[in-house]
Order: sequence, then C-alpha cells, then structure tokens
Amino acid sequence: MNRMEHLNARAYAKRHAEASQAVAHVLHAAQSQGFDLTVIGSFARGDFRAHSDVDLLARGAHDRKSRIVIERLVAESMRPFAMPYDLIFEDDLTEDRLREFLNDGL
Repeated sequence: MNRMEHLNARAYAKRHAEASQAVAHVLHAAQSQGFDLTVIGSFARGDFRAHSDVDLLARGAHDRKSRIVIERLVAESMRPFAMPYDLIFEDDLTEDRLREFLNDGL
C-alpha cells in the first residue's frame, strides 16, 4: 500500500467510525421519542466512503408537526458529529421507491 492509499484508508476508517457513532446516536434518540428511523443508502449497503453522507428514512405517516420534531431531532443528533445526512419520509415515496430503499440494507 502506497502512502496515498494508506492516507485514504485512514480517512475512510475515521469517517466510518464517526458515521457509526452518529447513526447509533440518532437511532437511539429517535427510538426514545417513539419514532422509527431506518438507515438506507450507502451506509446500509456497506459501500459508505470517506465523502458519503448518511441517509435516513422516517418510517410511517407523519403530520406536519411530527415531521418538524423528527427533522429537529435528527439535526440535533447529527450535529455533534458534523455528519451530513439526508432525511427522507416514507409517506413521500412511491411503493417502488420505498421498496428500493428498504432493499439497501439486505
């Protein structure tokens, strides 16, 4: 492994560890508030990279008020880790798109 590959591997390992902590934190926070979040995307598939973000799916139907609560909870949970994320609400998706997202973690 050359020097650049070594540096890239270290950056990836650090970023993956930070993402793992952020995911654990946000999932715990959501569960404690009674919300069901699922990790989707590259982190769920196992192809997360040094510049990836974390994709989260808010399961179930949510009214405007609960969406605001979830958005705030996720933002506050992810902020300490400086981890970029995407938050997607299940009730905004077609059945096909939802199935595609849920297959990410398989």
